[in-house]
This record gives sequence, C-alpha cells and structure tokens, in this order.
Amino acid sequence: MSYDFREFEKWILEVFEPEMRLSPGHYARSKGEDVSELYGVSDMACSLYTINRLHPDEEEHAGWREAFHEFQQPDTGFIAEKELSHNWWHNTAFALGAMHLLGIHPRLPLKFMEDYQTREQVVTFMEEIDWETNSYAGSHRGAGLGSVAALAPDCVCPGWFDMYFEYCDSMFDPNNGMMGRNKPPEGDTDQIGGTFHYHFIYEHFHRPMPYPDARVDAVLGLNVKDGIWTDPSGWWITLDALYLLTRTARRTQYRVDEIREATKSIVAWWQKAVHDEKFREKAYTHFGVHNMCATTSLLAECQQLLGMDFLITDRPWQQILDRRPFI
Repeated sequence: MSYDFREFEKWILEVFEPEMRLSPGHYARSKGEDVSELYGVSDMACSLYTINRLHPDEEEHAGWREAFHEFQQPDTGFIAEKELSHNWWHNTAFALGAMHLLGIHPRLPLKFMEDYQTREQVVTFMEEIDWETNSYAGSHRGAGLGSVAALAPDCVCPGWFDMYFEYCDSMFDPNNGMMGRNKPPEGDTDQIGGTFHYHFIYEHFHRPMPYPDARVDAVLGLNVKDGIWTDPSGWWITLDALYLLTRTARRTQYRVDEIREATKSIVAWWQKAVHDEKFREKAYTHFGVHNMCATTSLLAECQQLLGMDFLITDRPWQQILDRRPFI
C-alpha cells in the first residue's frame, strides 16, 4: 500500500503559491486578500521549505528579507502582524523560525528579551500561563519565549536554558507524560497542544522529556479515529499529537507498531482530503497559508516515519522542526 501526493505538490506550486503571492517574498495569509501579512510570508517560507522548494534567487531573497523586516517593531523588537491573530510571542518566534530557513536576521535588536534574563523573571512569566485550562494557548507564550532564546541565543545570558528547562520539567504530570496542572490522569487535548510546543525545544537541545511511556499511552488514548485527533479540521492538534508520538518513540520504541498504524491512518485520511477540491477550498482559503504549513509539516513527519515508498512525493519532504524550533 502506498499513497501518492505528487499531484498535491504540483497544485501547491502551480496554483496555491501563485494565488497567495503578491510579489517576491510577499504573501497574503488568506485567499483573495491583497495585503502582505506575517503569517502569509512566514507560512509560505515554511511550506516551501517542507516540500523542498525554498530555493530563492537573489531577487527573490531580497523580497523575502524586505517582507520580514517590515513587520518588526522599532520600540520593542517584536515581529508582529499588521492585523493580530496570534500573540506577539507566537508572531515573533514563528517569524524568526521562518527567517532562519532563509538565513535572514532581524533588522533590529530584540529589546523585549531584556526583561527575561533572571530566574525570577522567567518563572514569573511562565507562572502567568494558565496551566489548568489553557496550556495550549499558553504554550504560544511559554514556548515562544524559549524558541526566541534558541533562535537568537545572543539575547540571553549563559545558563539561561538550565533555568528554563528546570521550570518546564517541573510541569510534567507522571500520569500522562504531558505538561499541565490538575489535569485528568489520562490527559486531554489541551495538554497535547501545550506539550508539543515545548517538545520541539527539547528536541532542538537533544533533551528527553520525562515520562515517555505515559505520554505515548495518553496521546494514543486520545485519538478519536482514523488517525485524527479532535475533529477532521484539527490539523494542528493532529500534528501536535503525531510529533509527541514519533519523537518519543525514537527514544523508547514503546508501542511503536501502534504509532506506525496511527500514522498510516493519518496519511490515508489526508491523501483523500487534499485531493478533494471542496476540502481544498475549505482548508486553504481563510488563513490558508497557515493551514498549508500544518498540512505539509504533518505529512513530512509521516513520511519520515513511513518512508517515501509509502508517502510518495516528487522530492523528499523536510521537517522544519528538525532545522529549528517553533511552528
């Protein structure tokens, strides 16, 4: 059994990317919009890198650099959307990660990081997150802080990550291997999204997360059906869940056969979905470039586990999180 995604690749390159492009390096985030927006620019860089097509010439590279630089705020250094959809931490970390793929650096210093240098400052910041009911959304801030520090290491003091990981380690529940406070013993999807956003920072520093077997049990137990977590439009939470499983399994091999079967189910579901015109119109219109980034990243993770003979593409797909943290 194999699943062929080459037509989907062709559609991305010949239809989707041209529809979203306003000029070299400048992209709208939703179909039909005429304003270059941060998640259009960042997500397109991520998606093209993932399908192994981010190879800009000199003129295109200059366009990407100009596009990213126009979003940086001179007073703080945050890189922010014109029309805010995510918080500034997510904005900045996501943009820095995309810029890293192109070798582009911020034009201004990240002044905001001056307020997060000491243990007290870091702990106070992390304690402002609602770990009981909103750890997923909170991870955009908490993992955003850690990812900015990883992507711009000169903006933090030596030993900074020792105190950062000390705090993160303390947030793991031994019952389910995920981060949160007063959560169900079996875990919940809020924890899946929340833990994922720290997992890629752990992976970046080759640091194992605590309680791996409990995490695999919990994430597999929360699978709805057909390899999809939450409802079928939950492409982000499915990516989050899959990454927790595949990266944990690399270290432990625990329940790896079940993880492979769940991954095969994901590929089967998405092969049918992305080749359906109605689904494409639904998924890749509003905030379409962001959803495309989720789709390609999810399928790249599947291909890494199952191989190109199972998930067929024209070129090997690349996982952006293997290059740098944050998505």
